[in-house]
Amino acid sequence: MSYRFHPRKPPSEEKRRVAREQIVSALDAITQQDEPEATHQVRKHCKKMRALMRLVQKTDDSTEQLYRFENAHYRGIAEILSGSRDAVSLYDALVKQLGREHFPATATLLEARIDTSGAQEALQQAEELLREGQQHIDNWDLADLGKKDLIRGYARSHRRTFNAANEALEDYDIVRMHTLRKRVKDQWYHTRLLQPLKPKKIGNRRAHLKTLASALGDWRDLRLLCDFLADRGEELNGELIPLLDSAQQRLEELRAVIGRECDRLFARKSWQRQCQVAKAAAR
Repeated sequence: MSYRFHPRKPPSEEKRRVAREQIVSALDAITQQDEPEATHQVRKHCKKMRALMRLVQKTDDSTEQLYRFENAHYRGIAEILSGSRDAVSLYDALVKQLGREHFPATATLLEARIDTSGAQEALQQAEELLREGQQHIDNWDLADLGKKDLIRGYARSHRRTFNAANEALEDYDIVRMHTLRKRVKDQWYHTRLLQPLKPKKIGNRRAHLKTLASALGDWRDLRLLCDFLADRGEELNGELIPLLDSAQQRLEELRAVIGRECDRLFARKSWQRQCQVAKAAAR
């Protein structure tokens, strides 16, 4: 199974194949993995399904309606599984970026906030909705979908990410940075899907997009961690100031990575021209 379009097969068939494989993988995770890993895997496959739909969202009225319906469906599944997502993200930010061993009181506080009591019921609901999603695929109207539509979709995705980067990097506002991360994740998924069609022009962006998405996620989670802990110094046994100092150093490192990768990814004149073509075609 692969999250990519075969260059010599009809895009309509490939879109259905990729979608079916994502749903099967999500269902397998529910039956074969423990609750935390299954939840993570199902949410990941829902993101990949939404990116798949968004790639050709504006091809015509039919694909726009299809996107809106399926996007809402898989967003709903992800929300059912959100549970302690925010609490887990803050705990992981501490453990993976700053080190639990350096801030044990903080780690204990964050770990105590994680509640997985409803995970099994949520996974059961998700399984039902995923099976419903399987039934939708045969009814998708994709008869007119062509390879040019895929490339135009990629160019639109690039343009959205380029604009999001210009806005976010002006002041590193946390809301704009989160929007940028979502756009970058879409670009990364779209790059994986279309890499076989243009191995150099598209494929060479893949590793840089993954690095950028990771840095943006780490930056946001660490900022949220600092904000959460700012008023809880009395609960942290003197760990707050050293933690904030370490976090600030890490945030500066991440900003350097984000700036470098954005420069690499969004300064290509060839893609700027392609974006102009896609924008004109979308009018």
